[in-house]
Amino acid sequence: MTHASSEHGAVAIIGGGAAGMSCALWLRHLGFTPIIIDQRDELGGQLLRINRVNQWVLGMPHHTSPELASRYARHVLEENIQVNLGARLSACVADGKGFVLMVEESDRLSTSLHVGALVVATGMRVKTRDALGETPGFESLYTSGRLSFFPIDHLEQEEQLQGKIVAVIGGGDNAHFTVNDVAPVASRTHLLIRSRPHAQRTIRKSVEALIEQGVVTEHQGTEVAGFQIHQGRIQIALTKQDCAADPITVDRIFARTGFAPNTEFLEPFELLSTLRKDADGYLMVDQWKRTSVPRVYAIGDVSNPKHPAVVTAIADGAIAARAIAQDLGPS
Repeated sequence: MTHASSEHGAVAIIGGGAAGMSCALWLRHLGFTPIIIDQRDELGGQLLRINRVNQWVLGMPHHTSPELASRYARHVLEENIQVNLGARLSACVADGKGFVLMVEESDRLSTSLHVGALVVATGMRVKTRDALGETPGFESLYTSGRLSFFPIDHLEQEEQLQGKIVAVIGGGDNAHFTVNDVAPVASRTHLLIRSRPHAQRTIRKSVEALIEQGVVTEHQGTEVAGFQIHQGRIQIALTKQDCAADPITVDRIFARTGFAPNTEFLEPFELLSTLRKDADGYLMVDQWKRTSVPRVYAIGDVSNPKHPAVVTAIADGAIAARAIAQDLGPS
């Protein structure tokens, strides 16, 4: 069943995280009709999964990320902004005045939308198989539940980590935050870094103090060569400078191996598959968040991997909305 919709000045926003909601709000007050399209069942994006206090948002002390997501979502709904949840883009064709989109909803209904511009705000995802999937023993370890990737999944397991030996894979902020959290409860924590640490100075100093105390062992310049579950524990084979290093045996592994952009969904669409990307697949934009395809914009983490944060996502949304107002003119 198809429902036709042709709104003058309509702009489709793919993604309902902080960037998408910010863009929708600004577009609403710039005289456009924003339409948010998101595969999830609620607004908020990655904020919904990071259940810890976010100390980085000015004027919002003591709020967890899900609480911030809830506040943002309420604001969007109070503005009567159209939100299509449980929906995905199934077609996108340029028509000279913008784009004709087909949006498939969870009940298998299809909605046709005519929009003057399209904003991609789909964020990024945690690397899993694309980071360690080729490592021998990965699949059996991953399916056992003793190897995980999401940056704060260790917080729900701290009681089970008491007296255990833990390995953390990665050299960035998330790896260091994980070590800082688990080292006080684990009997020993190994930090495996492929090259050199690249964390913020403050969290790096905190981990260095734990190394000096002898509760954390750091392995710099070390590659993971394989995993094997043996007698209920995990043996990790290591190499250093292409030579075998002494293996370690642990009870639990937390991999903090980085992120990848959510751009795979663009590939089936002839028009959107031509969007310029960098070597890591992030969408390339100008200072106004314009992509290489006219009237297509990209905001938030999907185009800003160097500065992923709530505040930068919100700013991106505002910048793109103003660019759309300049490019399309007021409705």
